[in-house]
Amino acid sequence: MAKSIIASKYNPCLSVAENAERCGVSESAIRKYIRTNGIDRNYDNKVAKQKAVLALREKNPAMSLAEMARKLGYSVNTIKKYLTLDNAQSETATSKVSTFDVKKNVNNIKSFSFSQDEILSNILHLYAHSETFECDLTYSIGVFYKHLPQPAMKFDKYPQSEDVRPLEEAYNIPDNSLSSIICDLPFIVRGHGKENNAGQLVERFNFFATAEEAYQANLEMITLAFRKLKRGGYFIMKSMDVRCKAHTLWLNAYIQVEAMKLGFVMVDLFILATKSRMLSYRGEKQNHARKYHSYFFVFRKGNSISV
Repeated sequence: MAKSIIASKYNPCLSVAENAERCGVSESAIRKYIRTNGIDRNYDNKVAKQKAVLALREKNPAMSLAEMARKLGYSVNTIKKYLTLDNAQSETATSKVSTFDVKKNVNNIKSFSFSQDEILSNILHLYAHSETFECDLTYSIGVFYKHLPQPAMKFDKYPQSEDVRPLEEAYNIPDNSLSSIICDLPFIVRGHGKENNAGQLVERFNFFATAEEAYQANLEMITLAFRKLKRGGYFIMKSMDVRCKAHTLWLNAYIQVEAMKLGFVMVDLFILATKSRMLSYRGEKQNHARKYHSYFFVFRKGNSISV
């Protein structure tokens, strides 16, 4: 809720402290909003100064540069600079965005990010048009919801809290009834060996024993989501290509093909990058590039077919 308040009330002309007071949140919340949305505060401060200088000149065209400097608290050279800048210029010198360059404080949404929170928020803004997802089929411990409201429906194969229902109960949801579903299956495949005999649920939850099991689990989730979504509803699936022994399982290609076979339309793809390397197996020779990224697929349910 705080994030939506900030998005609607954030003013690039104000300081962090002033925005915190305006939005009724902490300064750290404002700084996180700025960081998550890639806002260029330095550029915005320059634009705010220019707006102030131009507004004062328009109101008092006969005022001298020295008087303007005293009035605004800037130097005379600063006043000169902003009076001569191209008022239509809006390009920034960084990959960040300026809130002056976008309408209604909605920032330029990118397909690539180091922030999972940013990607989830962007998907909700662009497609679900709600504060959170309606249903999560793989809730686990709720990592997706550190900064998002909880979904109304939470399921997991191995529930870890009382408010999360067993995944099999998701099959009882009326068909063609949901607007948005999200899914994040494990991405580790142990392959053949003694790991297949792991008996603890927490261990079993975190990986697939075989490549076939990984493919089957992904297909079952795609099929379940297609049944439960209403036409036009959105299915968001996080995934990444994984390694099984010396081979790569191209799960992302599999997900796209199988989803579209059922009748999903792929409408977007977001890439989540990490600056730290993923897991490697001790003693194994590296045969493929290590994966430093995962994907968020955004599918829209199209025409229903028999599943």
